[in-house]
Amino acid sequence: MELFKTFKPQNSLLQKYVSYYYIDIASKPEYYNEYTCYPHYNSTVSIYKNHSCTLLKNHSIIEYDHHAQPLQIFTPLRDDILSVTQKGPVYKIAIVFEPFGINQFITNPCLTDRKVSPDFRLFSAQEIDVLLRETNEEKLVALLDHYLLAKFNEITHPYITYALKAFHDSEGECLIDDLAEKKIGISRKQFNRLFKQYIGVSPQTYRSIVRFRKLMHYKLYQDKLQNYTMLSAEAHYADQSHFIKSCKKLTGLTPSQFFNKGKLIGSEDTFWSFKS
Repeated sequence: MELFKTFKPQNSLLQKYVSYYYIDIASKPEYYNEYTCYPHYNSTVSIYKNHSCTLLKNHSIIEYDHHAQPLQIFTPLRDDILSVTQKGPVYKIAIVFEPFGINQFITNPCLTDRKVSPDFRLFSAQEIDVLLRETNEEKLVALLDHYLLAKFNEITHPYITYALKAFHDSEGECLIDDLAEKKIGISRKQFNRLFKQYIGVSPQTYRSIVRFRKLMHYKLYQDKLQNYTMLSAEAHYADQSHFIKSCKKLTGLTPSQFFNKGKLIGSEDTFWSFKS
């Protein structure tokens, strides 16, 4: 059996901070899978049932081990591609957080590096055991909601909240100097420091990822046949060549290669490239 399925949180408060959950299951002993995740402004906590994990630069290797304890892996907001290799049967539960989402559930999270248990733990061993035993999808979502709500400790920061909304809702080019000094009222240096502290990357890097993801959304969900000139304008790139350059920087591929190689899985924005 192979299954990949996405779910939304049931709780309205969690929906502000959690984009979606997903399960990834493959039961065959000889299962082997390699895929590439592209830059995203979301962060993820992944739970694996019985696996070992090796973290290399831009590469996570997950290998089945019947005797291994469950794993918890934190993957931060990414401005580079990440390759993932899965060897052997897979049972995975993942929580995909909105920007500024993981901050609400973990005290002083490390936002820039991948972490694996025991260095990173969102859930207790008992909670993990209950989650991994649950086979009913609705009950699993209810359990995830329940455990996350128990850990919820709201962190607010008006500058960060305003900046995130500006980057995502802007109808034109969002200039960092104007955003910091005119809209928020602090220096660009102070804004850069605060943004990186809470989000994990610079405002400029974040803006690049948002712009890129906006264009992906138009292409994948709104008009698959729309040309790159029109798409570039929709996502506020200066022109098509600007988009092509940005795409190569973020993915290592031209736009045509990127969209032809990637595959949309689940019912959310999970767009991965699978190795043949």
